[in-house]
Amino acid sequence: MLLNSVISKYIQKSRIILYPLLKIKRGISVTPIQTYMAWEGKYGLDENMFIVVYHKREDREYINFERSILLNNDYFHDCFLLEDNIAVYVFNFDNLDKDYHLIRRGKYSLISDLNKKKILYFFRTHKRHHRQVESYLFPKKYFDTYSKILDVNTNLLESVGELCSKPKLNQEILRSQNKILNLENINLNIPNEKD
Repeated sequence: MLLNSVISKYIQKSRIILYPLLKIKRGISVTPIQTYMAWEGKYGLDENMFIVVYHKREDREYINFERSILLNNDYFHDCFLLEDNIAVYVFNFDNLDKDYHLIRRGKYSLISDLNKKKILYFFRTHKRHHRQVESYLFPKKYFDTYSKILDVNTNLLESVGELCSKPKLNQEILRSQNKILNLENINLNIPNEKD
């Protein structure tokens, strides 16, 4: 499928660039409400944390997903249950520090080839999204295409260097008014050593 338009509204960069790094399969029924690069009052933008918010469900599919994919994820750091059955999972991307810093600055084309492959693999089954994200990660291949779509000179795009806007960091911060519940009284399905 050819790329013939660009996305004009803001999309969470954490959702299209960071979420695929968790190695969660695309197309499953458990999908996040939203993702963030920080959590106001808890984790700052410079802490390399990745925040993923879900509606906590009690069905077997969600419980299995939470246990095997979220809580056992290599990057898993912490989990919080908020009022209104909102679950916030925090992942620590300290070992991706260089790439995380580039992503915060909107320099997607400079992140490591390994992480680019992981991101593109996530989108492999959706050709339109795959092509769009590929243009963000490998802009040189798409300068001519974007030049035609946007009706601008290719030199202008080359001088900018990136084909995706920088993250709007104020929109990449979770600002929740929901109270954090006492986790001691909540079953988070955290596997014990016997499992």
